[in-house]
Amino acid sequence: MEQKISDLIYENKRLREEIERLRKYISLPGYEKRALIEIYSKFADRSISPIMLADENESIIYANEAFCNLLAYSKEEIIGKNLRQFTNREEFSTFQVHTQLRKKGIANLYESVLIKKDQTPIPVQISASPVMNDDNKLICIMALITDLTPFIKDTNNLKKLNW
Repeated sequence: MEQKISDLIYENKRLREEIERLRKYISLPGYEKRALIEIYSKFADRSISPIMLADENESIIYANEAFCNLLAYSKEEIIGKNLRQFTNREEFSTFQVHTQLRKKGIANLYESVLIKKDQTPIPVQISASPVMNDDNKLICIMALITDLTPFIKDTNNLKKLNW
């Protein structure tokens, strides 16, 4: 009986230490961000629509296969890169303005241009939404991209759009 009590005390202490270790892990900066990104990426992996997640500095933290295919890059060539590498200067400044809206919790839909690996411009519609934590702080930006190329019969019409 003494041994069983001693074993239970030891096991109880071990479990308390494990709970404390997990509590510290959960409180580490970025835990919430990592968890949400994992959840969103599991959803986006199965989507046939191009989806990407970016941080508050316009760096891509996740891109699904459809997004990579749209730009003709591999995931390794996209993840961790800044969006400025996949658009022109004017459009990137628009992305920065939209990031400020996301920081305020505002989602919106807008047209832009992305640039493929071969430097071909792709007219797109971007539906961007902020992913906020419980304290209303921006964790990341989720963007769903629609390629508008099939809707433009004459590529000269690209110049008539706001690009």
